[in-house]
Order: sequence, then structure tokens, then C-alpha cells
Amino acid sequence: MENGLALVDPGEASGLCRPELLALEATAREQALGLWADGRYKPAAADDRDGLARRVGHFVVVEGRVRSVGERRQRTYLNFGPDGSRDLTITIPKRTWTTMVGKGLSAAALRDSRIRARGVLERGRGPAIEVTIAEMIEILPRGDGRP
Repeated sequence: MENGLALVDPGEASGLCRPELLALEATAREQALGLWADGRYKPAAADDRDGLARRVGHFVVVEGRVRSVGERRQRTYLNFGPDGSRDLTITIPKRTWTTMVGKGLSAAALRDSRIRARGVLERGRGPAIEVTIAEMIEILPRGDGRP
């Protein structure tokens, strides 16, 4: 992992059994080691509509600013733009959202935050990733170093 030979994918687990793997992956990503030297694996920009369209059906790591958060009864939606048919949306099932809220996250905290998320990019109404494990969303620091 620290040599950049793998990326963190929890698969079908209900939680990330080894959270330290994210730190090992981050080191390899920052140093462009192994697969992280290949553009296909580098985090995709959440606002790169064309780039995301080419990656539908693949496991991706995306980074971007959450523009709005929609909390519904069964899911929470993190929207990266105003057009749900063209802009990335991350969907979070209620069970996962409850876990995230228990760890101190909230819709207000995520709104306008830069995040990194991972999962299989699907095509629904628009490009979407369903995040079923809380650790698959990381809040990134702002340009001033603050989260």
C-alpha cells in the first residue's frame, strides 16, 4: 500500500476494518508512487463532467467542493453542482449517514467543504457514487489548511 500498489476499497464490508490504510494510500498518492503515477488512478475532479463520463462503471476517487446537501428520509445527497443530470452526486444511505452524524458530521459541516470520496461511479439521473461506509468520505483541508 505505501508503495502505491493498491488503493483502499472496502468492498462489501459495513465498515473499514483497517482505517490506517487510508493514511498509507495518502502517502503513496502524494508522492505519485505506483499506480498513483498513472492519471487513471489520480483523484478525478468532481466538476470534470467529461472526465467523469468516461469513468462510469469504474471505481474512482473524486475530489471536489460540496455545493449543497439534501437530507431526505432514506438518503442524504451531496451535490457538486446545480444540475443533477450532469453534475456529480454522492448518495449516502440513512444507516451510513447516521454513523457519520454520530462521528460529528452534519449537513452544515459538509456544505461548501472540499471532500474526497471513493466508490463505483454509476450513471443514474446523472453521475453518482453511493457511499455505504462513512470512512469513504474524507474532508479535505481548505487552501488555508483548515478543514
